[in-house]
Formats: sequence, structure tokens, C-alpha cells
Amino acid sequence: MISLSSLQIEHWIGSFFWPFVRILAFLTTAPVFSATQVPIRVRVGLALLISVALAPALPTMPPVDFFAGGGLWLLLEQILIGTAIGFAVTLVFSAVQFAGSVISLQMGLGFSTFFDPQTGVQIPTLSNFLNLLVLLLFLSLNGQLLLLVILDRSFVILPVSDQLTLHGEAWRTLVGAGGMIFSLGLAIAAPVLGALLLVNVALGVLSKLAPQLNLFVLGFPLLIAVGLIALALLAPALQWIVGHLLHLSLQLSSQLLLQGAGR
Repeated sequence: MISLSSLQIEHWIGSFFWPFVRILAFLTTAPVFSATQVPIRVRVGLALLISVALAPALPTMPPVDFFAGGGLWLLLEQILIGTAIGFAVTLVFSAVQFAGSVISLQMGLGFSTFFDPQTGVQIPTLSNFLNLLVLLLFLSLNGQLLLLVILDRSFVILPVSDQLTLHGEAWRTLVGAGGMIFSLGLAIAAPVLGALLLVNVALGVLSKLAPQLNLFVLGFPLLIAVGLIALALLAPALQWIVGHLLHLSLQLSSQLLLQGAGR
């Protein structure tokens, strides 16, 4: 008769449970997987499937009592690690949404909002369009597979251990990376903003030369037309932009893992 001790059962369950917690936290914050239209059951099932597939290749999990203080601390660590990896990627791709918001404001379309299924909030229509376009390019570049590679690498750099202490430098890096949203967003929107600025300057000169013209009637459709033309000219470069953003997000995720391990 086969007999198993409670320690052996906890070790066997932990070899699947701890990766499952980290993977589920990652899927909750990562692009595509964290979309509100993705049901929670699908997210949990996908996390369970990935954890079962990765568990045999992962380092040995420590025997931790689930209901002791060490088990609760280990659970919190896995949630924080998975959330940080997914948030690092989402943070970079939020720059595209910020760029769309700035362009919409300058074009006069700031009042036009739409429900974004990715974030679950109301954003300008142009931001929603650019966000969906970038997500499609992200999937076409197999970005979701690269994210899973980073997730698998996290178990090597930051293995599940009851002696792991997350270094604060990683969290400072993640907070400081928030500035990338504004810098990258303005860099993406710069060509369109430059064209719109020239139109505004031309309208200002025209108002001085012909004060009788109704600039609101003339300027509003002109700004929209110039903005759409500039976006159409910018569209071929979006694939390169998404590839660069994907590289930055993976680089930021790797940096967080290395700093979290104190390397």
C-alpha cells in the first residue's frame, strides 16, 4: 500500500500551485490576456494549462506549509512577481494610447470617446483605434509567445524559494519606467503634432489677414483632414514602432527580474 506524508503531498501540490499563482498574476496584467472581454474562467484555465506544461521543467519547489507565515509570504511574492512582469509590458504599450489621446485633442476629436475593451474605460476614439491596431501588430509579431518566454525565464532568475527577498531597486525601476509613457507617447505622436502645429500657425496668420473668415468652420475640418492624412503616412512605420516597443518591454521585464534577484 502506498502511503504519502503530508509534507510529500504539500510538495507535490506546491510544484504546480506556485507557478500557477505567478502565471495567473501575469495573465491578469499582461496585454491581450488581461482584456476585459477575456472571461476569468478562460484566464484561470490558461494559467493552469501553462503551469502544468512548465512544472516538469522548473526548478524544485521548496516544501512550504500553505497555511504558515512562510506560505502566505511566498504566495504574495509570486503575485507581485507575475504582476510586475505583466505591468512592465502594459506600461510600455500604454504609450500608444497616450499618443492617440494627444493627437485626438489636437485634432479636435477629444470629445469623441469609445469604450476600450482592453482597459475597460472610456478613451478617445482615435486612441482606441491605434490601441487595437497595435495589439493586432503585436500578435502578428508573436509578442504573446515572447511574453511567455519571459515568464518561463522568470522561474530561472527568480525561482520559487522561501528565502527569496525582492530587492527594492526593481520596484524603483518599475515606477521610474512610468515616464516612458509620456516620452514614447510624444515621440510617436510628434509627426502628426508637427503637421497639426503648422495648420494652427497657418490659421493664426489667416485670421490676421482675413478677420472676417469663420475659423471655427474652416479650421475644424481642416485639422481633422490633415490629422488623418498624417496618420495615414505614419501607418507604414507602425510595424517598426510596435517591434521597438516590444523590444523595450522585454528589456524592461528582464531588467526587473535581474534587479529583483539582486544581480
